[in-house]
Amino acid sequence: MKNTELNLIPIFVAIYEEKSLSKAASRLEISQPAVSKALARLRDVYDDSLFHRASNGVQPTSFATDIYPALAVSLKNFQSTLTSSRDFDPKVANRVYSIACITMAAYSLIPRAFKNIRAIAPNVTLEVHPLFTEDYEADLRLERYDLIVDMTPSGRTVLKHEIILEDELVVCCREGHPRIGDSITLEQYLQEEHVVMSRWHNRQYLLSNHEHPIMEKRKVVYSAPGVMEVFPVILTSDYLALAPVSTIKQFEDKYPIKALSMPLELLKSSLCSYWHPSKTNDASHKWLRDQLKRAGKQIMEE
Repeated sequence: MKNTELNLIPIFVAIYEEKSLSKAASRLEISQPAVSKALARLRDVYDDSLFHRASNGVQPTSFATDIYPALAVSLKNFQSTLTSSRDFDPKVANRVYSIACITMAAYSLIPRAFKNIRAIAPNVTLEVHPLFTEDYEADLRLERYDLIVDMTPSGRTVLKHEIILEDELVVCCREGHPRIGDSITLEQYLQEEHVVMSRWHNRQYLLSNHEHPIMEKRKVVYSAPGVMEVFPVILTSDYLALAPVSTIKQFEDKYPIKALSMPLELLKSSLCSYWHPSKTNDASHKWLRDQLKRAGKQIMEE
């Protein structure tokens, strides 16, 4: 495909999404013969019919279905560069943001951010997904998600990220634990059995042994996908767990657990937002990131 033929991409995307040449022409504000001519050229370029006539329009071939995601993302990314420097007005914005996040964020940060968002952007909605992905870069590049919220990255990444909130980790156990009083020593901590939070795709603990080698001495008996799945387990056992202070405060009325200072140097738990570099200067995307930071600040100030 020659550079001069890149204008065929929005025509292909419009035909694919509208399933009609006339509707694609109306959407693009061009004539139907111009759409037909562009489709003929696309068929020559790809050596494929791309679309078959149907009773209610056209249907894509299997090849057209294969190439659509790449062309649609290319068009969307190009359009985002045109609007990235423009002002974003949340009062009139009408769009859906897709966020994948760990459960810790889904129970506290995201609901708070959404409350703030709706107060100033009544037509903006959120799609919140569990963080069941290994390839953050591909999912963000292909725009399956606008943002990912997870713990601090443990290695190098080409993605942009920033800390939304940073919280202290404390030891948790049930009220009335037979061996743990109002304080705990490191020796006591390591003698007990533990419930931990782990990443589903690699089964590594959120508080890794690499960051704190002493944690390797823990006897882990239960691994949960998130902090809210940890609380019910320690309430019905004598196990210990680590949890962020802000999360404990939020659910202390529902889960009567005891929180004790960690018998180590201060341990931190950080939530970060991740996004593809192409979105860094996008005004709408930056606004979304700012809403998450605002919510994180509110949580820490409570």
